[in-house]
Amino acid sequence: MTWGERGRSHETRLKDKWRHLTGVAAAVVLAALVCAYNGGTSNAAEEKADATKALALVKGSDCLSCHAIDHDVVGPAWDRVAERYRGRPDMVNLLALKIRGGSEGVWGKVAMPAHLSINEADAKIIAAWILSLPNPKAEAKPKTYTYKADGKTVTTDFPVFISDKERKVTKGIFRGFELFNSYCFRCHGYDAVGGEYAPDLRHSLNGGMTRKEFFTVAMEGKKEKGMPEWAGFFTADEMEDIYEYVKARSLGLIGVGRPPSAD
Repeated sequence: MTWGERGRSHETRLKDKWRHLTGVAAAVVLAALVCAYNGGTSNAAEEKADATKALALVKGSDCLSCHAIDHDVVGPAWDRVAERYRGRPDMVNLLALKIRGGSEGVWGKVAMPAHLSINEADAKIIAAWILSLPNPKAEAKPKTYTYKADGKTVTTDFPVFISDKERKVTKGIFRGFELFNSYCFRCHGYDAVGGEYAPDLRHSLNGGMTRKEFFTVAMEGKKEKGMPEWAGFFTADEMEDIYEYVKARSLGLIGVGRPPSAD
């Protein structure tokens, strides 16, 4: 099994087969599955959100690699999912079906893989909790941070240093350094300088790669190029730390080696 095939098994094959169902055939299968979830009737109104159990379930799966409650990662924020589907009939069952069977083309080009390891009852608990989330708040203007690097002024949307005087990196940046040089270095080189098997990610970011594109490639992988998928291994927060570390490196804000930190 190659790196690109890591974690791909029955669930992925099921998703691939699902993509081939078209037109009436897909509609018939979907209707049958929804009916099976319902026991022949709609019971969405009877579902109650159990936040404690739902959070335990999502933390025990790979959900947090691609989703967050209030902001998009690889997949949409769960509060946006709630806003779109809440109030429509039988949404607990339909979302539970998507959790287990996967989904594609609803929120963009990136497919959500099937999660058959989550049983029907637990999928409904997660779905009911998602639908109970409040609507998204109006997006505030992101805070920016300005620094000097190599005589130039650069701006980021995340803090790099605890303070401008000490130039000690934040805990997130330092964690990103640790994670990158524990795992990603094997292909992308120590300190994100590029390697024999994968590109210099500093150049990728300076060339226009967005945060979302960075997350999508990292979490979904690129099987045709031997890039493994890291969903289920890294959480969204850990990937954010890696991204910020590489971005800071690309801007020349931190050099090679262990960055100065407060720890």
